[in-house]
Amino acid sequence: MSMHAETVLYASLTDVEALEQLSDIGLDAECIPLTGMRDVVAYAVDYFRRSGRAKAPSRELLIEQWGHRLEQCQVELPDEDLQIDEVYTAIEYLRSQYALVVSQALQREIAVDLAQAEPHERSERVHAAAAQWHELSMTLRDRSSEVEGIQGLTDSLARYEQRAAAPKVLSGMALGIEAVDQHTLGIHEGELATWAGGAKAGKSWSSTNVARAEWSRGRETVLYTLENSVKMTYDRLACQTCGVDYRQYQKGDCAPEEITRVKDWLAQNEADLRDGLHVISPEGGRRTPAALINQAHSYGAKSVIIDQLSHVEHPSPGRKPRHEIVRDIVVELANLISTGRQLLPLLLNVQVNREGIAAANKLGRLELTHLAESSEIERGSSWIFGLMRSDTEVAAGMATLQTIASRRMDLKHWRCAWEPWYGTQHALGEVTL
Repeated sequence: MSMHAETVLYASLTDVEALEQLSDIGLDAECIPLTGMRDVVAYAVDYFRRSGRAKAPSRELLIEQWGHRLEQCQVELPDEDLQIDEVYTAIEYLRSQYALVVSQALQREIAVDLAQAEPHERSERVHAAAAQWHELSMTLRDRSSEVEGIQGLTDSLARYEQRAAAPKVLSGMALGIEAVDQHTLGIHEGELATWAGGAKAGKSWSSTNVARAEWSRGRETVLYTLENSVKMTYDRLACQTCGVDYRQYQKGDCAPEEITRVKDWLAQNEADLRDGLHVISPEGGRRTPAALINQAHSYGAKSVIIDQLSHVEHPSPGRKPRHEIVRDIVVELANLISTGRQLLPLLLNVQVNREGIAAANKLGRLELTHLAESSEIERGSSWIFGLMRSDTEVAAGMATLQTIASRRMDLKHWRCAWEPWYGTQHALGEVTL
């Protein structure tokens, strides 16, 4: 395994995405068994950073610059495509091997040192040993969430230049409403977007709308339907996708041409969209944040949707008050999707209670304070969207979609055509609230 891990590491030196992973996570030189290859790895990472995080050295360049060293180390650079998971696994394995070797040596050294020390010296020897263990721990840490000084600013500029040069395209999860997606440019990996609305306002319909938008983009998508059944959710997806009246679909009273649309759509898209959308209603006890996100990872998910917060379980609620339970759940969800080797965008539905809706109707807009446990929800959310439907809007098939809070963009609001049971969820234009 050690040789395979090194082979994967050296193959990563000519691949931009793999080098990005290696650069972000970091691998201490001491963890590379071949001491002669440490300079080669450092050179490739430095080349990637100096290029504005846009280029990797070619195989030919590495051979030209380091050919003699490669011969000395008996390393032949592989010419193969790499999966990002392979690079992460190789880094993880090399660290673990280094940790095993060094920790064994430390244990022997510390045991001998303590045995030979005078009684009055042993406390100091323990402090010295703790410092050595801490040093080892720092060597093995994942550095993807910590960047120092000039390097962080240089990387920031490189990311900006990449965005400026590229077309303004979505990154991460689309919400399936064009004007909103053009504003957000997607819910990015590691971001939690909260979708708030009153009872029966269409939150679950919005989650299926996002799921089908992501599915059609070819992104592996997991939709946790914690309130509705899986069968009901797929009925809604069928109606939204094909513009069929969901209420008539439930009665079995659809017009023949509506069912023909569903059949034709399936025939046209079955091959391309056979896999990639997972609608799941976990049993009780399997609805904790860790259980949900870990299961999504096991499917290789790129986007995760949870409908809704009130049905997510706290792993050990005890007698905690509701606001602490909500805080723990939201913060844990935010941490789980924003750390580790695979960051995820998450859409989380949250219900606004009757008192909040009454206050919002009186004011003419939803505000953060109208959400129960609002400060706890805000703490973990990168985006908070609010869906408002006055009696007049309900009668007219309309809704107002707000950006209540955002860490990345300014706040915008939209008047929408909103009859989701027909598949109608479109922004008609911006409004001022």
